[in-house]
Amino acid sequence: MPTHTPTAVTPSVTDVLEVRRHPLCGPSDRMPARYRGPHRLGHAGWLGFTERLERREEIALVRSATAASHRVLDVGGGTGELTRAVASQLGRCTTVEPHGSRVATLNAHAGDSRTGTVEPVPGHAESLPFPDRSFDAVLAAWVLPYVDDLEQSVREMARVCDIGHPQARVVLIGGAPDNELVGLLNETCVPLTGEPLDHQGFLLATAAEILAPLGFRHFSLHRTEAALHFPETAPEERVHAAAGSLVGLWYEDHPRAPDMRRAIAPALRRHFARRPHAIGDQGVALIARPNPPQE
Repeated sequence: MPTHTPTAVTPSVTDVLEVRRHPLCGPSDRMPARYRGPHRLGHAGWLGFTERLERREEIALVRSATAASHRVLDVGGGTGELTRAVASQLGRCTTVEPHGSRVATLNAHAGDSRTGTVEPVPGHAESLPFPDRSFDAVLAAWVLPYVDDLEQSVREMARVCDIGHPQARVVLIGGAPDNELVGLLNETCVPLTGEPLDHQGFLLATAAEILAPLGFRHFSLHRTEAALHFPETAPEERVHAAAGSLVGLWYEDHPRAPDMRRAIAPALRRHFARRPHAIGDQGVALIARPNPPQE
């Protein structure tokens, strides 16, 4: 796994090659030629993962990125944590979520006045159920690794974003090159599947290349932090819990899931020897605008 900490970029850049070559979209020597296809989230694994995930800095970044917006779409609402954070700041936020059980959960909290109005809509990133230019900001946090059609999903986000609005932006969040969670899975589990290694930076760089011809030509990259927490006292309890959380996220129903849990255990022991109670889920936000940022 990478041992360095990439720096963030705040100035706007207009060259998509500069985005692709940036350290936050690395590692450059592992950049794939094409999209590997979606990871399939396990339902129970995803729920267990979110129960341990702390993402305060990520939430603060999203609130900051959408602070001047009026109509925000959160693509892939999930638990609704980011959707509610935006709604509490702006009074309203719409979210599209493909999983029926999560839509039901989002609906259960839709009218909570403490967090603003959340408007859950069933749908998929590849075919967003809204007219052109319906929103002045579109957010998709940790969504790109799970879409069936990467290009169509990004095109849809651009389509429903009002490019003529002075605050128009598409905000995409994915994994940083030193993401500890992805590094552990790439090291121990992905090889057992015969699949290509996961490369989150490729997704963000490819999204920039799709967005630029659509008018979103000014990009900035911002680093953010999140982490899974493992408060268990006994080291082996932490290893067991972490193996279940990480393998369950991507490979809950995979026939080699038991082999993966065994394979990842030694790497988790090494990890917890230096960071005893957390696994980093470090992220990168790519903000794409039609105009240079005014911040």
